[in-house]
Amino acid sequence: MQQSLTRINGCSSQVPARAEEQSRECREQEYKDRFGNCKACKQCDAGQELSKECGFGYGEGARCVPCRNSRFKEDRSLQKCKPCLDCGLINRFQKGNCSSTSNAVCGDCLPGYYRKTKLSGFQDMECIPCGDAPPPYEPHCSGRVNLVPLPPVATSPRDVALAAVICSALATVLLALLVLCVIYCKRQLLEKKPSGEFLHI
Repeated sequence: MQQSLTRINGCSSQVPARAEEQSRECREQEYKDRFGNCKACKQCDAGQELSKECGFGYGEGARCVPCRNSRFKEDRSLQKCKPCLDCGLINRFQKGNCSSTSNAVCGDCLPGYYRKTKLSGFQDMECIPCGDAPPPYEPHCSGRVNLVPLPPVATSPRDVALAAVICSALATVLLALLVLCVIYCKRQLLEKKPSGEFLHI
């Protein structure tokens, strides 16, 4: 009789413990199994993520699946796959492609763009247009087509002498025309003057 009571007491002492386990809320990275017990969410390898959300009691039956296109995950964790970086959107050349386990690698700025340096010394990820008055210390901006001065035209001594001869000839012709005009005007005046004097006498 005492033995059966002990057994009954033993059973009765386990019932509250099981009820307490079932009523307990699961934490952030736990799900409830079919028995109502909280279990840790599964961690997925690099390049994989869980097929559905897991945590706070949800996620039973979640399994690891590969990252979708243009997404990646670098390490084994509970994290979801992240979107790959698009270098073109931040005006930079692409040095390395994105894979399921690594992000894309961006290179230098595209021509006509530069990376702004912050007060902390670090540079922005995005390249910005050089603008009408670009910073003089940015090599990417100094190479812009509309900022390159035209080289001076080389002139030979022969060209200079030819230009001097042409200018002298033009000046001589103009001077000769002026002299002819003066002579013509004087002749006209002299021809009119005697006839006027004869009539007056």
